[in-house]
Amino acid sequence: FMIPHWYTPADMLLLMTAHQLLLK
Repeated sequence: FMIPHWYTPADMLLLMTAHQLLLK
């Protein structure tokens, strides 16, 4: 998926965590 350029490292961490939870 595409990642907005305004995402901060913290947002990325939250996004990846949420993505992993969705994959479970």
